[in-house]
Amino acid sequence: MADDFLKGIDWDTFNFTTASQEVLKRLAEPTGKFFLGHSKAELLEGAVKRHIQLCPVATTKDILESVQLAARQFWVEIEHPELGTTITYPGPFTKASETPPRISRRAPLIGEHNQEIFQQETGTPGQAETSPGKLKEKSQRQNPKKKPLEGIKVADFCWMVAGPIISKTLADYGAEVIKIEGRSRPDMWRTTVAKGDTPGVNLNSAFNQCNAGKLSVALNLAHPKGVEVARKFVARADIVIENMAGGVMKRMGLGYEELKKVKPDIIMLSTCLQGQTGPYANQPAMGFHVSALSGFCHITDWPDGEPEDLGVYTDYVAPYYSAAAILSALDYRRRTGRGQYFDMSQHEISVHVMAPLILDYEVNQRVAMRMGNRCDDAAPHGAYRCRGQDRWCAIAVFSDEEWRSFCRVIGNPGWVKKSKFRTLSARKENEDELDQLVEAWTINHSAEEVMTMLQAAGVAAGVVETPEDQVARDPQLKHRRFFREVDFPGYGKYLAPVGAHSLLSKTDYELRPGPLLGEHNDYVYKDILGLSSEEIASLSNEEVIS
Repeated sequence: MADDFLKGIDWDTFNFTTASQEVLKRLAEPTGKFFLGHSKAELLEGAVKRHIQLCPVATTKDILESVQLAARQFWVEIEHPELGTTITYPGPFTKASETPPRISRRAPLIGEHNQEIFQQETGTPGQAETSPGKLKEKSQRQNPKKKPLEGIKVADFCWMVAGPIISKTLADYGAEVIKIEGRSRPDMWRTTVAKGDTPGVNLNSAFNQCNAGKLSVALNLAHPKGVEVARKFVARADIVIENMAGGVMKRMGLGYEELKKVKPDIIMLSTCLQGQTGPYANQPAMGFHVSALSGFCHITDWPDGEPEDLGVYTDYVAPYYSAAAILSALDYRRRTGRGQYFDMSQHEISVHVMAPLILDYEVNQRVAMRMGNRCDDAAPHGAYRCRGQDRWCAIAVFSDEEWRSFCRVIGNPGWVKKSKFRTLSARKENEDELDQLVEAWTINHSAEEVMTMLQAAGVAAGVVETPEDQVARDPQLKHRRFFREVDFPGYGKYLAPVGAHSLLSKTDYELRPGPLLGEHNDYVYKDILGLSSEEIASLSNEEVIS
């Protein structure tokens, strides 16, 4: 039971960012005591039942023992010939109604398929004379300015980061994306990190970055007629994307089975914390919950530190898996005329990034722990202080050849010849001393000088950049015109990163601003959906559109 202090707080108006340290301490004491009295599994079970955004800081062992992953049959068993046993691997990163991915074989041993490949290359009976799957480029040559996804229409029911980046990626390559949000419940990302101290739903550069190039309509999905209008968007769409909590779209009458009745060949993708099925499917969460549940927080910090919040790392990883799934569905529909449904678990996608550490536990029973900036396969490996205020350069030396190159760059001082630094294993045993000696050299140079000298010698090195470095000084980003000026209405002009990270050789990239809330109501409802002025007025009066 909560104490009187907790009960006396008005949680609807309480602001953690402005609360005093004394108040925060009083909050932490009973909360910490409660957590210490329960296991991670018990806390998760309680959170799921109460729809609370709480996730455990999972270890690799926890991930392999996950009830949710087992219920979704995520893992696959693969025989490993050298180990002579069956290994549990992360399974496909999505569930798909038509073309589910499958893992047909384990990773190959070194040179395992030499004979098979050499026979194919030298020509065997029945070998195809032409390369299969080569795309014809005639139409592209006729219209070199046409974007790859031009003509594709997307109904976007996404909010925050992980979902909007999927549809933004499609918009970057030419798709028409209509963002559907409510004026009374707009995308929450609009309300954070506003310009200066002025609050407003149209003053957030982070929202603009996640939604650049989209159209926006204001639609009240809590109203039955709002759902009817949403179906009109689906009827003329190729793709529907949503990242609400598991089951929300279905409960609104906008699940895949309902939408198929409106558009039989629709492609729909749902992405949320733990997928649409399983005992934990309906739990709401944010990106940092996925980072915790997927093991990233547990391995982040110094060896003697506690797990560290990694932020919404997975929000910027998962979307590109989803975009790839959608592209595969477009190709499948082009060939067969059939749409399909993707059930994407952001947790399952993120587990793939942790796969080497999960397999290490599966095979060797080693639970991955925090190790700061160090790496088992490299030394030196870390961020080293350089000349100037808070300037650092990251350095990684893996092979003996790289070590010799590193030694030449720093002038072959006497200490590099000592036996304690001669081999990787020796350097790992004396890594604290090694780091001090490396930093004694880097501190006399700027971070840019360290990076340039080491890169020229074939040693991996990079400046630990600030946002100012990236915008104003990074020569590679300047060369690729990564930052370009965009005029966001209500916000003004500013430099924004381009969205299409792989620049196309035949199509110019156009950086467009994100939309104001409901900015395109008139155009979309009249010109695209074909609603009459009377229909629009009636829906406005009923607060269906605004």
